[in-house]
Parts: sequence; C-alpha cells; structure tokens
Amino acid sequence: MGELSDALDEIQEATEKYYQEIMEILKDKYCCKCPMRTNRKETLCNEVEAWIRLTEAMESGIKKKLNEDKLSMEDVEVLTVKFLEKKMKSAEKHEEHLIIKLEKDAQPYAISGDFIYVKTQPIKVKKDDLVLMPRACPMATYWYIKTTKHSTVPFKIFKVSRVFQKRGTRYIETEDGLIVPTEFLIGVVQNIIGHEDLSMHQEKKGLSYRVQ
Repeated sequence: MGELSDALDEIQEATEKYYQEIMEILKDKYCCKCPMRTNRKETLCNEVEAWIRLTEAMESGIKKKLNEDKLSMEDVEVLTVKFLEKKMKSAEKHEEHLIIKLEKDAQPYAISGDFIYVKTQPIKVKKDDLVLMPRACPMATYWYIKTTKHSTVPFKIFKVSRVFQKRGTRYIETEDGLIVPTEFLIGVVQNIIGHEDLSMHQEKKGLSYRVQ
C-alpha cells in the first residue's frame, strides 16, 4: 500500500496546486466582468466554480481512460452509479432537506426569488415528480452537496415522465426525453414557495434548512 499512498499523495499535492491556479485565473480574468464580484467572499463563487471545474476535469480524464479501455457508455454509466452508491453508504446515507433560492426563472415551474423545498437522499422518484438535475458531473455534485454549507450547485428543474430499471439501476426519463440514473439527481422538489411564505413554511415543517 506504500506505493499507492505515495501516488495518492502526489495527486493531492497537484490538486491543491491546480485548484489555487484556477482560483487565480477566475479572479484575474472573469471577476471584473461579474456583477457578483463585490460580495464574492460571501457567495464563495470562485471557490465553487474552481471546485466544479477541477473535479469535472479529473472525471473527464477517468472517463477518457475508460473509453480507451473499450468500456461502453452504458458500462461507464453503471460504473458511475456504483461509485456513488458506495460513497453514499460509507457516509451513512440519510434523508436531507434543502431550501434553495432561485436566482433565475425556472419556467414553467418557478420564477426568480422563489424558494424550492427539496428532499435529497434517499431519492424516491415517481412519475410527474419535479427533480433537480445538476450542471456539474454526478461525482462532482455528490462531493459538493455533501461538504458545502451553501446550496449553490447550478441546476435545472425537470418533470419525470417515467421511472424504470435497467441492469439493476433505477432510471428516470424526463418530459424532454432525457434518461439518467436517479443517483445523478440532486433531489426531488417537494414544494415551491414564495419569499413571503418562507418563515411560515419552516415553522410548519419543523426542519432545519440550508438557505443560499
């Protein structure tokens, strides 16, 4: 295991270096054009974007290698699901609730300023449910949701048209015809509430939420 540990230590050191490099690029090249630059220390947008970009790059490298080894796209998808299942079990998979404020319209379901009440793990999905699909790749989204204090992962809302199983994995198909494993979802939308209803909703549910 010594050789493996040494290799992983090298990867960790390289990751720290490139994470900081990406942060500097974002600050120097993009922050000056962004309206959020004045409060970036509160929003942590550079940290979020650097995390997502670096993790996506790492996963793209893994997927490229798997493709070179002649694994089919379906095999890669199953492999990703099994990875997520294993990590969630090791982290004592449990149900969580989030409230995420919409910064942009999510037509036809909600508008900017609304709050969406979301149930995450375990995800039980049925036909006609509204679900959140991340912009980031599945593994990056998993790590971000598990460790961040803010619900800021870029996402889109989809409506489920059917739920089915394939190769021992549960899938959904959206009304747009997109087919993905349920493990790739951020969560299921339980309710959509306006800003003025937020305090009353929290008191009624008696739950703790993470609010952006």
